[in-house]
Amino acid sequence: MRRALLLVALVACGPGETPEETPTLADYGVLGWDGQELSYVDDIVTYELATPLFSDYAAKRRAIRLPEGEAAAYVEGDAVLDFPVGTRIFKTFLMPADLRAPGQDLRILETRVLTRDADGWDTEPWLWSEDGSTAELAPSGAAMTLEVTGLDGQPQTIHYLVPQRNQCVDCHELKDGEDRYMTPIGPKVRHLHRDAQLADFEAQGLITGLPANPEAASVWDEAVDPTTLDDVSLDALARDYLDINCAHCHNPNGTEGVSSQLFLHRGETDPFALGVCKRPGSAGAGTGGLTFDIVPGDHTQSILWFRMQTEETGAMMPDIGRSVAHTAGVDVIAEWIDRMPGSCD
Repeated sequence: MRRALLLVALVACGPGETPEETPTLADYGVLGWDGQELSYVDDIVTYELATPLFSDYAAKRRAIRLPEGEAAAYVEGDAVLDFPVGTRIFKTFLMPADLRAPGQDLRILETRVLTRDADGWDTEPWLWSEDGSTAELAPSGAAMTLEVTGLDGQPQTIHYLVPQRNQCVDCHELKDGEDRYMTPIGPKVRHLHRDAQLADFEAQGLITGLPANPEAASVWDEAVDPTTLDDVSLDALARDYLDINCAHCHNPNGTEGVSSQLFLHRGETDPFALGVCKRPGSAGAGTGGLTFDIVPGDHTQSILWFRMQTEETGAMMPDIGRSVAHTAGVDVIAEWIDRMPGSCD
């Protein structure tokens, strides 16, 4: 059996009843966890993103299984790949004991399975036992209190959430007129374009229709010092970070985008739509007492930065998927705003 392309498993969850007899992850091809790595059947392929979505410092293992003999098709523009019916995408979350050593001493937490059927995308959240020996279907999700060593070397508590199926529409539902539909977030060509991944997938016949020189997103480095970047590199990194972390909601077809009219997708070129000197449309108490989404030259007066760094329930963004701030991401956006010319006077 030929290898299947492995693409981003964005957490997309949809409604659905738990079947009386549920399969196991092994039935899907996820064979087990050895304390360091997952094992899969041969036709599942693993991959990485250029700039990954932040989820409380969880490490992630991404994989995909395409139907035998089928391929994902490139879609022009900034859309996710067009996957054939029968595609199954896996995204597994693991928490390091020490955030300063993200690849060591990992506890496996959950695997989210996204399946393309004739009616669209459906998902199943699977919760692993504490010892990592088994995983059970958990449509109601779970809340975990995880004690880790933080980036400063001090004890840190992370209130990790495994979302319920019905919570996942918050990030993964888009609108097309009156119609609503679920979609993955990460499997866009630009986010998969790192190292030799795309070339390898294309050579195997797993992606069709790729342009000769597809756009590439910035490759995220957790240790990046944004003050050392030139303006072009900083702008690209900040926009790519917002694209993967925020734009699944904040786009012209996203729930938050429609209500707020704040559009953070990579293709947006209007500074006002990006939030520059724009008053918030739906932030409520989440403004932190500030006036504009972005104030050029001053991140401390910008609602966008405030909502990214706060850990206050009801004010932090995203409102699901994190309980602690992403220090490196917050710093990049702060530097990006501080270098913006102009003012809101």
